Amino acid sequence: MKKKLVLLIMTTILCFGVTACGKDKDYPSSDTVNTQSKEEASNDITENSEDNKEEDNNDSNTDTNENPFGSTADINEYISTKEIDPPLWKVTDPESGNTMYLLGTIHLLPSDVSEYPADLMDIYNNCECIAVEYDVTALLSDMKLQIEYANGMLYTDGTKIQNHISEETYNKAKDYFTSIGAYSKMLDMYTAGYWINQLSTVMYYRLDNVEMAGTDVYFLEKAHKDGKEVINIEDLSIQTSALNAYTDDYAEYSINDLLDNMDDIEGFAEAYSELYESWANGDGEIGMDSDLSDFPEELLDDYEIYMDILLDDRNQNMAQKAAQYIKEGKNCLFMVGAAHYSGENGVDNLLENMGFVVEKVE
Repeated sequence: MKKKLVLLIMTTILCFGVTACGKDKDYPSSDTVNTQSKEEASNDITENSEDNKEEDNNDSNTDTNENPFGSTADINEYISTKEIDPPLWKVTDPESGNTMYLLGTIHLLPSDVSEYPADLMDIYNNCECIAVEYDVTALLSDMKLQIEYANGMLYTDGTKIQNHISEETYNKAKDYFTSIGAYSKMLDMYTAGYWINQLSTVMYYRLDNVEMAGTDVYFLEKAHKDGKEVINIEDLSIQTSALNAYTDDYAEYSINDLLDNMDDIEGFAEAYSELYESWANGDGEIGMDSDLSDFPEELLDDYEIYMDILLDDRNQNMAQKAAQYIKEGKNCLFMVGAAHYSGENGVDNLLENMGFVVEKVE
């Protein structure tokens, strides 16, 4: 599997909280990836799981353990690190002496891993609030938010996906979605970014012993149970805008690349395991940098536009929010996807450039 493709698929694991936010693998069907109308979107999502359960009970010939998307890979055969120690920083304001901890999260985790380290849990227990990219647990339970998310992934200028990618690529993707029971005409209303996200999600579903939830969901559920305040660093529109950051040409290329490599589940498992191992061992530089030597030269500008919206612009906003919380003296655990701390424009480096003292916690 090509490195640049792997990085494309991994963006949701390291950069987005709203796209991998369920604990169980309820495989998507045409009801979960589409909507008959904007208002019905969330109803379809919630009703689908009950419909699937009824169908399973009525079909005695169905193997409930069979993955409808094809062959799978057991992540336990690829990972060796079970003791997780995620990247963590301490930030101090030299003027006020206020401090705050920054945690790098991953939005998809193997099922059989250790508890979080004691020092991190002490930091959580002593904080009054947590700050996350977006509270995905609220999204799962709020129909209005689900509709807002669906609306953010729809074209609003009267166009459809066919107006943004070639007929050949459209038919290729449509045929694939049809083959897994995930296509209806309403899918054409959704953005190319949504199509790319759905193709990426299929790969996640083909990893055995992986939960469709990660660090942020763990702490969100714990914070709600413990009565701690939850702060959204971003609003939902920022997340959907980043998911839709592809130019038409880059979307065309990405959809084809995903479809051409869809059967390489072993390559994807290997790539995910490498990323997970780095995160679990506290690597503070898990970036989205790619070897672009075989990348189409005519798409390099499109790729830079995508990365600016995906990371750089959001990092600036995240750093500003972190600085605000520290100045206000919020006793807060700040957590965003691990990729947001990578490189010169990582949140930790941006805060350091603002004059804060940033220390990596080993």
